[in-house]
Amino acid sequence: MNLIKTDFKCAVLETAKEIKQTKPYKFCLTGGNFGSFLLSELINRNYSPHKKNIFITDERLNCSKDYQNAESVLIGLRKLKNFQPFNFIPFLQTEDPDLSYRDIKERLGSHFLDFTVLSLGEDGHLAGHFVNSYFLKDDRFCFTDNALKEPKSRISFTVDFLSKSKKIVLAIFGEEKKSPLIELMEGTGTHSSIITNKNLTIYTDIKL
Repeated sequence: MNLIKTDFKCAVLETAKEIKQTKPYKFCLTGGNFGSFLLSELINRNYSPHKKNIFITDERLNCSKDYQNAESVLIGLRKLKNFQPFNFIPFLQTEDPDLSYRDIKERLGSHFLDFTVLSLGEDGHLAGHFVNSYFLKDDRFCFTDNALKEPKSRISFTVDFLSKSKKIVLAIFGEEKKSPLIELMEGTGTHSSIITNKNLTIYTDIKL
């Protein structure tokens, strides 16, 4: 694990370097504020997702499109050069969470992700894997219908699966995330197991 004290732009540059690779590639992107910022920066740099299978770390189910991660991510992806909708594999909006990851499971097969971008929540959660999430039939995925914030229904790749990605960028920006960052580093956080990945790089502006 590498800890780099910096600003948003270094995390963007690291992601851009990965996306520039021309080989087929499985790329997993966080939603939320950092995901939107990252996509806007990639658009400004005119990067192409050619030959990339693009996934999102988690999704909000049973809610309007305004709250769905896939919708906000897709707005950005469509502005990227050479983007093909076939290359974006979102969670499906279904009542049964075990049906929601159907297309993802088919595209992933038994493979791990090549590159994953995450951000840390103020309560210490990663992706949509909360303390009260439970494993689904395919234990690479988890679900809760009682998330701490609305919308309550959240499906996600598990942090255990995401932590096996070949490379991970974890963005932690803002003083309000200082406590969960310290807990993560000290091994007492909800998902401290992720720091065992030697190919994890944490980008943060927080003074420790």
